[in-house]
Amino acid sequence: MKYPTNQHRMISLMLIPGLLTLAGAFALIDIPLAVSQPVTIPITSIKGDIAMDAANPIWESVPGVVIPLSGQTITTPMHPNISVKTVMVKMATNGQDIGVWANWGDQTINNTTIGPQDFRDQMAIQFPVQDSGAPPFQCMGQSGGTVNIWRWNAEWQKDLGTGVAGMWDVDQQYPSIAWDYYYDEPSRGVTYMNRTGRSSGPFNEGIWSGNIMSDPSLRISSVEDLNANGFSTLTTQSTQNVLGNGLWEPYGALKGGCCNGPTWRVVMKRSLTTDDPNDVQFKPGSSFPVAFAVWDGSNVERNGMKGISTWLTAQMPN
Repeated sequence: MKYPTNQHRMISLMLIPGLLTLAGAFALIDIPLAVSQPVTIPITSIKGDIAMDAANPIWESVPGVVIPLSGQTITTPMHPNISVKTVMVKMATNGQDIGVWANWGDQTINNTTIGPQDFRDQMAIQFPVQDSGAPPFQCMGQSGGTVNIWRWNAEWQKDLGTGVAGMWDVDQQYPSIAWDYYYDEPSRGVTYMNRTGRSSGPFNEGIWSGNIMSDPSLRISSVEDLNANGFSTLTTQSTQNVLGNGLWEPYGALKGGCCNGPTWRVVMKRSLTTDDPNDVQFKPGSSFPVAFAVWDGSNVERNGMKGISTWLTAQMPN
């Protein structure tokens, strides 16, 4: 058997102060770092409404957890070289609603997919629908193990902005665009008053079919409420009841946030309980699994090409 040399011992001893300093720095600013062992995210009790602005001072008093992400390499499409390696998460409840606050570094804002070269920034939270037994597979659940996913979408956030008529469209992305006359279109165009959008006639099949991805009038916020039972089963819920708001901050650090430089900060909120059997239900004093995902559009991340976390545990207050 070979024993460590004095040189190896010296190197090990020299590493200890550095590690202690790093751990102490996180402890001083009240930011636990989630690692391989199970980590509990405390859900803080607050008074008043859940603040939908992630810069609201109320979020500074809520403890955060920095959660590591890794590239999804289990099924295609894969993307092991993800851009966002960590996301900071805070959770709070006022006894009626639950709010999830997320903050991560992102050097560019990507909030349109009008061009074929464009991909949007996104962030998602995943919960098991069943509240007993082992959690389902962390990547989109499994047969018999339904997951409820809240997916915030930077493009939907842009659609909520002023001056976009409900949806950022091709003529705004490309102001000099021109199109030919459709042979069966009246001289003043075809419009349907019960649909939204400038091109909401018979040539916009997505809007006309009632697709929430195409028709912004079907959305209640920048978050899509979904379910999945495994790969390729992602389904939009017929009832949307998750609110969301996101803001890209290009200048400096957000107080109480994760990092310096450009960042996204997002808040999602929903009532603790709903009448939808496909929704996760939150009970006082309970704990439940939760997982997170982030997409960086500038790194051509979309669909399964994303950064994901393992299951973590969130703890509701009594």
